[in-house]
Amino acid sequence: MNVWGYWKCPYCGETVRADHKDCPKCGTSIPNDVKFFMDPTKPIEYVDKEQENDEANWFCSYCRTQNPAQAEVCENCGAARSEALGTYQTEPEPIRPEPKPRRERERNYKPKRKYGKMILLFALIAFSIVVYWFFKPVTHVGEVTGFRWEQEIGVEVYNTYRESSWNVPSGGSVVSSNREIRSYRQVLDHYEYKTKKVAKKVKDGYDVKYKDLGNGQFKEVKTPRYKTVYEEKKVKEPVYRQEPIYDTKYYYNIDKWKETNVLRTSADDHEPKWAETDLPTNVQSPKYGDKRQGSRRGKYWAIVKDEKGNTNEVEYSYDQWKNIKVGDKITYKTFRFSDDPL
Repeated sequence: MNVWGYWKCPYCGETVRADHKDCPKCGTSIPNDVKFFMDPTKPIEYVDKEQENDEANWFCSYCRTQNPAQAEVCENCGAARSEALGTYQTEPEPIRPEPKPRRERERNYKPKRKYGKMILLFALIAFSIVVYWFFKPVTHVGEVTGFRWEQEIGVEVYNTYRESSWNVPSGGSVVSSNREIRSYRQVLDHYEYKTKKVAKKVKDGYDVKYKDLGNGQFKEVKTPRYKTVYEEKKVKEPVYRQEPIYDTKYYYNIDKWKETNVLRTSADDHEPKWAETDLPTNVQSPKYGDKRQGSRRGKYWAIVKDEKGNTNEVEYSYDQWKNIKVGDKITYKTFRFSDDPL
């Protein structure tokens, strides 16, 4: 539906309904460049059906008078509509001044500034720099002031060991087997009805806007407005149970070497020594209860004092560690707010 808009008298300031071409207060005619508007202080007045018009006015190319869309010639000077400058929505093109000389145009040229996008771009760049700065490892230079090391030798015993598994390894002798739970799977057991609050959108009236049709009338546009309400509703939900999956588990005896102990040594110096032992490293045709040396493992640290006087331990492989000397300058990395070497 269409409603009447208003225009303001340029002489006395009276608000005039758009279907009046002259101000009822002072008699001033509607201006050529009139802009219609809705006045919230005035009651909404609907246009009669036979008067409804959705077409915009047009501007005369000679006198710039605003004419109704139905008029084929200007109501003021008689110029043809075919020569119209434009419509109410597009507005007439302004009379263009003579172009300035090129040098003057270049001198007066001001580039368009897109501050919003530039600010966003700079903010993103600044954020990226801060994140990079925060997480980038910091390189420290320190002086070696000492050393520390730890070494251990595994002690293995050859014997018959009882073990269990879902598969029997080579050399294993099965003692017993049993059906046992290996894993679980979810199985639908039943359904339950539960009462839940379910969100639902319901119509809560209309938002009304008025579209300027460019001829003194406005189109009333209603957009439905919704609100969220909650209602209790019975919901059918599945209930699952954990169903065990059975498999055969084997209990078996197996003869093998197994680490049962370790021989440890450590010191704060640069001369690592393995623990003394008379255990052999290899035993041919082992018997139950025989022992031998297993794997050898070690950790090696350099004690470093950094540029701030803080002392840290930096771990190295043995091949690197053995070539470091007290007084050497070394570099190592930590996180920015941590003293722990990476």
